[in-house]
Amino acid sequence: MKKSLSFLVAIALVFSMFTSAAFAADTTKTTEQKYNELVTAGVFNGFPDGQAHLDQTMTRAEAAKIIAILAGYKAGVTSPDAGFTDVVAGNWAKPYIDYAANLGIIQGVGNGIFDFNAQVTIQELAKLAVEALKALKVNVPAGEAVTGTVSDWAKDYVAAAVKAGLIPAQADYTVPASRELLVVASYFAYSALQQPTEIKVESVKAINKKTVVATFNVDVDAATKEDAFKVYTKGNQYALNYVDSVSVSGKTVTATLVDDLNDETTYVLATSGVKAAGLELTSAAATNEFTYAPQAAASIAFKSTTVADGDTVPVLVKDAAGNDISADFEIGDFDVESSDEGVVGTDLKAVNDDDADDAPEYAVVNVKLVDTKLETGNTIITVRETLQQPASIGVVTLENNFTKNDLELNKGETDTIIAQVLDKDGEDVDAPEITFTSQTPKVVSVDAELHTIKGISVGTATILVKAVYNGSTIYKTVTVTVKEAPKLTAIKVTAPASKLVIDSDIPQYVDVTLVDQYGNDYASDGTDSFNYQINKNNIALDENEVAIPQNTESADVNFANTKATASIKLLPGTVKGSATFKVSVNGTYTKSVTVSLVEKGEFAGYVAVASKTDLDINTADDAEADTAKITVYKKDKNGNYYADVTAAAGTLGVVELVEAEGNASGAINTNTTDEVTARAIGTENVVVKVDSAKVATLTFKVKNTTAGEVNKVVQSKSTLTVTTAETDLFTKLFGDATDGKGGAFVAYDQYGTRVVVEEADVAEINSSNKAIVDQDTLDVGKAGSVTLTIDVAGAIYTITVVVKEA
Repeated sequence: MKKSLSFLVAIALVFSMFTSAAFAADTTKTTEQKYNELVTAGVFNGFPDGQAHLDQTMTRAEAAKIIAILAGYKAGVTSPDAGFTDVVAGNWAKPYIDYAANLGIIQGVGNGIFDFNAQVTIQELAKLAVEALKALKVNVPAGEAVTGTVSDWAKDYVAAAVKAGLIPAQADYTVPASRELLVVASYFAYSALQQPTEIKVESVKAINKKTVVATFNVDVDAATKEDAFKVYTKGNQYALNYVDSVSVSGKTVTATLVDDLNDETTYVLATSGVKAAGLELTSAAATNEFTYAPQAAASIAFKSTTVADGDTVPVLVKDAAGNDISADFEIGDFDVESSDEGVVGTDLKAVNDDDADDAPEYAVVNVKLVDTKLETGNTIITVRETLQQPASIGVVTLENNFTKNDLELNKGETDTIIAQVLDKDGEDVDAPEITFTSQTPKVVSVDAELHTIKGISVGTATILVKAVYNGSTIYKTVTVTVKEAPKLTAIKVTAPASKLVIDSDIPQYVDVTLVDQYGNDYASDGTDSFNYQINKNNIALDENEVAIPQNTESADVNFANTKATASIKLLPGTVKGSATFKVSVNGTYTKSVTVSLVEKGEFAGYVAVASKTDLDINTADDAEADTAKITVYKKDKNGNYYADVTAAAGTLGVVELVEAEGNASGAINTNTTDEVTARAIGTENVVVKVDSAKVATLTFKVKNTTAGEVNKVVQSKSTLTVTTAETDLFTKLFGDATDGKGGAFVAYDQYGTRVVVEEADVAEINSSNKAIVDQDTLDVGKAGSVTLTIDVAGAIYTITVVVKEA
């Protein structure tokens, strides 16, 4: 007999939720409430007196019925005779017993007898439940040792059932099971049966000419984006009406369209990629038809009686069903009366021109729907300079440590503290009043006027951040860590085993780096110096090609101010062999370096070495781009470099740098035969050739470590609507540099801080129709729809711009 797939899925869902506290997690309903729900669902039969009688015992036949129904039994189903001699035709329990027995869930007591009137013990109920799962090939995990009274044959069943949460722990499992236990176990499985196994769109309707509402069978992921939906005219999937935005509330998704729907026209809503309840609608897009039919207005009111300067006073029109049909009406459909047209005009535009103190202004307004008796009635409309309210305090950082985005100070150090204030949409609030207060002044002091903080003593301090804007106040606490000032505690050296080739001009560099107590590079104040000595004459020359004498200290070499690293340049000497350098800094910190001088072997090819492969647009000298030098060497069969081809002016071969085919980022320029220069953020390959033969391919990555520079862009809209009167499409796309507000694209720097895209950040824009939007100037022309392809922050994006007549 074919097993019930729905039951199998349900049981699998049950086991996916198993915990040691399965019962504790299901305490929102009483056992009697669960019983009543099961009665309503037809799983249990109620008693004539309406009581649950949860304390009564149950028979094997009653248990078989419950199991059969949960396993998928439906009235009228005929199953093969299970062969029990005491379950004859006409017995009320026979259909259920035969069904469950054929699934392999229940068995008789022996000799062909089922014993349907016998009471079921708790341990028998445990075996029944576990065997039911095993029959459906569901793995049942073993449980802990049972502490209550239980027969030997039932110990494993009881342990597994308790572990799974099918029955609660008992003192004695050999006694008859109550109906309460069966209710608890049955409700656990029944609840799993109600879990959805797929996402479905149950209904679609257009509540007005710009709004389509889709109702799903499960709660939809709140992060669902507009590109999960397409609306097009039935019979023509290319006649798209773009979805401008979506909002999600439980099972309901409301899509706002770019263009108006046509009256009495049938459309299709195509849905794909929607996630809900751990499921995803990812197969071929689900399609649902709907027809837009305008509805008569039944009521009119103001959506809000407080508006911002420059906004339109919002009017709410509803139909008889309570749907918002405001989009079906334009300003010409209303008669507007205002007590002060300088505050609220007859076009419902709001104006607050009180620049003195940004005080609110008022007008008494009545709006009547033309050709109806519907009107708002006289209502006081308040117009404020802005309605923006602070909702949260975002990034709090220190100005000098901004690139690290942390809150650390050295003892005695002073820095400026900065806080970002955001509204509910994540937009930066305009010029809020921010104060910082140290709750631990013995560790950190704060200047309330200058917003500077100073590390007083080693430890952590709590700083209270308070932001006030537009009458609202919000708070946030942050922790500032004060550390001991860095000091020199060690050194480290590179190339601890350097190799030089006799008769070559290839140097080796030994870098000596200062290290502080935190393991970081220590910035020298310019007074630190190192010296070195060698234990063998003529094994190496210094950078002036003078032999380094044995066991004689070199002159002190100073570290450049604020630098942590300085170098020793070693040239090949004249004596084959090896020697040891001892490098010391300030006469205190010492490291050893081994230097070998070897003879040149047979020629074995070329090798290309880049001084660095990570380039940075942000250099110490902003006038010069970051550059990497590429050197090509001849090497011998032992892998030793013995001739610099690049520096030989062609006598050893002609070096050529070629940008590899397929590069699209334009990250670097190959200006000379031995240098590449950073050009834009991205990754690019360079082919190195000698006498036209390829010897290497080097990969360069270009980044920008300047705080506040665009590092990543997130597209927040796939469709943008403007009119032919639009004069600043760039701002619509990328936001406003003056107020920090974002557009269809939101940019962040490498530290996750919101930044504004400037024109220089956009590498290229291409338009599918320059008559609608000019790709070079972004001037908006005639009405229509156009696709813009935009190259920004090293990535390519597309956006649909719908242009309407002004």
